[in-house]
Amino acid sequence: MGKPPHFDGTCYDYWKRKMSAHMKSMNLEIWDVVENDFVVINLNNPTANEEEKLQFYDIAVSTLYDALDVKVFEQIKDLERAYDVWTRLEESYKGTKAVKSAKLYILKEKLSSFMMQEGESIPEMFHWLQVIVNDLKSLGEKVEDKDFSHKFLRCLPPAGGLY
Repeated sequence: MGKPPHFDGTCYDYWKRKMSAHMKSMNLEIWDVVENDFVVINLNNPTANEEEKLQFYDIAVSTLYDALDVKVFEQIKDLERAYDVWTRLEESYKGTKAVKSAKLYILKEKLSSFMMQEGESIPEMFHWLQVIVNDLKSLGEKVEDKDFSHKFLRCLPPAGGLY
């Protein structure tokens, strides 16, 4: 599968998407234990299914450890379960529910007040609008394509002075 994507504490959303795709490409069960966690009823006598999940957990933890920069690893080194590592990274770099809510509020305001800046090209304006929309989506906000298109079109300068 190759090396997992490296995470140095920057561009978390980019890394998160690449890392989840990397683990899914390894095996969907690996991603499942990271995302959903599980409990072994009796660690001294696990079932065959639990043993398999424990193996996937070990692979997931190893993959996560391999991906992390030393300074990021310091933040999670007390954790041994893949689900816990993933959750702490999410909270550290994405924020708690309250932080996410505040970010969502700010991004919604940015979207509603978005305008093309003087001296900005249409591709640049499109890029910044797309960044805001993608950030909203990464926080779970639904932004319809038609709403994005309408906002983009409203931000365009008038063609040849016609309006």
